Amino acid sequence: MNFINQIKQTNCVRIIIFYGLILIGTFLIRKCPNFLQLIFGGLVDFQLPWNMNHGLIIFLISLLFYKFSKVKKEVSLLGKEGFKTLIFPFILLVGYSIYGINNDYGINKHLWAAIFISVTLLYDIMEEYTWRGYLNDALGNIFWIIKSIITGIFWAVWHLFIFKDFDQFGGFGIFMLLCIVFSFVLTFSTIRTKSIIVPATIHALMAKTNLATLIIFVIILALLFVWNKIFERKPIRELT
Repeated sequence: MNFINQIKQTNCVRIIIFYGLILIGTFLIRKCPNFLQLIFGGLVDFQLPWNMNHGLIIFLISLLFYKFSKVKKEVSLLGKEGFKTLIFPFILLVGYSIYGINNDYGINKHLWAAIFISVTLLYDIMEEYTWRGYLNDALGNIFWIIKSIITGIFWAVWHLFIFKDFDQFGGFGIFMLLCIVFSFVLTFSTIRTKSIIVPATIHALMAKTNLATLIIFVIILALLFVWNKIFERKPIRELT
């Protein structure tokens, strides 16, 4: 099937409506108080460094579209190998917990790393349910490289409603390029595992840039390349 036919078989109107609601919902919910701070802020004497409002709204929109738009769901939280897929977040959490993350709250850096990455992973599951979940599935049979480019662009533009500026990335153009490149890795991980938690795990690596990030990324990438071979079902030889 060539690219033109793949595009023709994709419901572009549905995708435009979906993405439009994502942008509108994100814009509106960013005007609201930080729900996480409202619920859990009283438990600590500092401002929580997370805002999950936008992750929550796009997750809810994706749930509704999966329910009512008749898009076939190709992925699940844990994927085709079930609980075995938890090896990916396990590597993430153990790696960062051992390395530690410094903070200004007086919390042990190893404990803070476990807390920080756990909350970040939870948020990234909501994001990946949207980009590598519903949006990828809604794009249908389009070649995965094209899907990666499309989802990368959509993902980058959405961040215009999240970040005040992109100076830390060298400008929005470079940020979009990074999103597209990273989208290849995230889409590849989704194809290999049929899970949401694996791309969410890789996504969570973007929270920090340090030695632990590099080591964990290399381990996860290596594991992805052999993932399907590990669980290859070998035929049982017939008795002769």
